[in-house]
Amino acid sequence: MRVNTKIWFIVALLITPWFWSFPVPRDLFAVDFVKDIKDAHTLTEWERGKIKPSPINRLFVNWVGKFVNKRLNVVMENVDIGNYFFSGHPRERVGVEEKQKFSIFQLILFLLGLFSPNLKKYARFLIIYSLSALLAVFIFQWRTFEQTVFLSIPFLVVIALGLERVYLFFKK
Repeated sequence: MRVNTKIWFIVALLITPWFWSFPVPRDLFAVDFVKDIKDAHTLTEWERGKIKPSPINRLFVNWVGKFVNKRLNVVMENVDIGNYFFSGHPRERVGVEEKQKFSIFQLILFLLGLFSPNLKKYARFLIIYSLSALLAVFIFQWRTFEQTVFLSIPFLVVIALGLERVYLFFKK
């Protein structure tokens, strides 16, 4: 008898205390593009020798690069697998607070799930969902412990596939 992967997904949620112990963030969709663009203008002008702001020089400074790079740094922090499975990451030593989201035994389940034959069935969902979650991280700059919950859904699907493989191995 084959157990449905949805059941394994629910089991993966239950063994991940991160999901049922965190408060719901209040500023999840807070975004202020005007302030971010103004900050990028100011930072770029300051880096170029404290050029006095004027309408003309705002056209020629590279504020777009500053604006995009600031948001891409947040995306790259969220893509780092060390933020999900390992605590004591090197960035913590320089003041960036990170918390372990999954326990170390779930890393083993994650690795087993990566080699699951059923992964092909969920590949389209995982790719589309991950890209849309990364776009949301880019727009809203989610970097805190509670706000990265959307990016861990693909991890949980793969962990559920790993749980399924362990179950089928011991069922034999």
